[in-house]
Amino acid sequence: MGLVEFITRAVSIPISALGGVFSHHPSLEVLNTSLEVTPPTETPWPPWPSHPRGCPGPYNPKLRPEDCQYPGLQRKGFHGCHTRKNRGCWQSTHNKKWDINTNYEDKYPVGITREYWIIVNETLDLSPDGQKKIGGVTFNGTYPGPLIEACWGDLIKVHVRNNYKPNGTTIHWHGIRQLHSNEMDGVNGVTQCPIAQDQVFTYEFRAQQYGHTWYHSHYSLQYPDGVAGPLIIHGPTSANWDIDNGPILISDWIHDTAFHEYECEAYLDTFPHCKNGNAPPKSDNIVVNGIGTFKQSNGSFTNNYFRTTFIPGKKHLLRLINGSTASSFVFSIDNHILTVVESDLVPIKPYQTDSLLIAIGQRYAVIVHANQKLANYWIRTTPAAGCNAFRTDNITGNFTQIKETTALVIYKGSPLLPFGGAYSLKQPNISNECIDESMKSPQVLVPVVEFNITPAENRITPFTAALEAKVNPFLYPKLPYAHWTLASENLTSPLWLDFKRPTILRPKETPKNSQIVRFDQSKGFVYMVLDGTFLKPNSDFIQIPAAHPIHLHGTDFVILGQSTTKWDPELSPRTYNTNNPPRRDVAFLPAGGYLAIAFKPDNPGAWLMHCHIAWHASSGLALQIVIRPDDMPGFNGDLSRIVKGCKEWKAFDRVEMVEQTDSGI
Repeated sequence: MGLVEFITRAVSIPISALGGVFSHHPSLEVLNTSLEVTPPTETPWPPWPSHPRGCPGPYNPKLRPEDCQYPGLQRKGFHGCHTRKNRGCWQSTHNKKWDINTNYEDKYPVGITREYWIIVNETLDLSPDGQKKIGGVTFNGTYPGPLIEACWGDLIKVHVRNNYKPNGTTIHWHGIRQLHSNEMDGVNGVTQCPIAQDQVFTYEFRAQQYGHTWYHSHYSLQYPDGVAGPLIIHGPTSANWDIDNGPILISDWIHDTAFHEYECEAYLDTFPHCKNGNAPPKSDNIVVNGIGTFKQSNGSFTNNYFRTTFIPGKKHLLRLINGSTASSFVFSIDNHILTVVESDLVPIKPYQTDSLLIAIGQRYAVIVHANQKLANYWIRTTPAAGCNAFRTDNITGNFTQIKETTALVIYKGSPLLPFGGAYSLKQPNISNECIDESMKSPQVLVPVVEFNITPAENRITPFTAALEAKVNPFLYPKLPYAHWTLASENLTSPLWLDFKRPTILRPKETPKNSQIVRFDQSKGFVYMVLDGTFLKPNSDFIQIPAAHPIHLHGTDFVILGQSTTKWDPELSPRTYNTNNPPRRDVAFLPAGGYLAIAFKPDNPGAWLMHCHIAWHASSGLALQIVIRPDDMPGFNGDLSRIVKGCKEWKAFDRVEMVEQTDSGI
């Protein structure tokens, strides 16, 4: 039986029918060799059935922390210690433990293998807000895609089959460090070739971190069309909670296909559908876990809200994700306080707030105490001022089709209200200002595992987010346009990847428009400065005041400085925070200001850095960060499957002649 045939069957039949086929899979090499074992494979449950409306609804975790398995540790007397009264503990013996204070970048408990099957395909009936989506593409027929769960230290193995002919696909595991597994990062043109139609690629990576994140296609503009889903890695938490309510994926939503809407980014109002204020591209709605309410032609809204249940007196863990195309949100729950315990897979010291700004790609875990009277309470996802892209009235400036009340907290035992609504009011003094959490106070986003930052090991050259002043005739000659870019004194072109020549196979080469920055340092920290304004005037580019959520693959970065003022090479470094600063993988480059970051060059590989506004990334606002290219061959895994995938893609491309109209990411 061929691999493709086997996986197709695995998706369509109960796991019980597979018997012991997957019960003896060899483990990958791990860092903490003193605890290395050969973990058994466990298939958690059968592949997920499609929801009749393409909207799965609540994502209650199926895997409980007490179900996590560590055969090697258990033989040494370890047992689970993660309880409602001690969420910071994970595994312990009488004198040793794995807990919230363990430096997860250096070691992790070795778990078992958890295996999943995913199909990427067109979904014709996708309508999460009741309006049919044009060109919908999903994982296993649902948006969001199925919840993938594992435990800290597990080996995650996901078979991805591409059944969608118009595009290739790759799957990026957002925020996963991929130590020793650069080839599993899932970026076409960087770490692999696209997965061709009817082909399968298997991703394998170690859950060295814990918390929650999301996975999504990194092929061009595929994820805004629905190719995204949540991922939980169960592990310790920095504060206690009673009930895990699962991930809440918040997103702007486009009824047209993103590939068509991109014309309004590239060519502004040249095309008819981009006129009347629709350029740059505008989103139509907000959906929460694939459910949204939409304003009808008669002015009323459809009654279609995501609902999550609270038990009176209990503390509930909510795992927030912004999976948007172009919008950031201020998240709040009427009458409730949020205790923030995690940002971007980094456990932090708990702090309380009434609202959170969540930029595109960012994640927060919050604990909410159900200490209010029995009622229904609005969850608000307010578009951040200046950091959203929804359709508005040309005269009033008000949103035409959306509202901020997009989901509901339902207290168990509360009376059912007409149409499932709520009578709660928005808390006072909640601002919709677009300001990153890390800019609000030095007392927030403080990592539990501390980093103290040493001076830069590299020469620092600022990179500026800017738009080309003239149409670029070289990247897409058929219909050229001006591109976004991260420009420096040495790199001035937008990113434009070659799908057939991923950087991981040629890390020392520098093809045209590859935007590669190399770091050969092997210790300490390297510093980077991303700027919103050029230090010297540059007539080749246009400065547009816009905030850019910057995402770095392959490592967390610390935020040394983040300001709305122009970066000053003399004065700005004097204000850097080097004493355990906020650490994450997505942060805002403020409009007209700067973002100064640092990271350890301890993960050799080819890694992408890009703006997570999908339109800007597609336009070219990105870099490739190649760390220690000389060390890459012996550091990462077997690249034979990458070579095989490239042969399959080249064969597909020769027949279908795939047209690349954007950067590729």
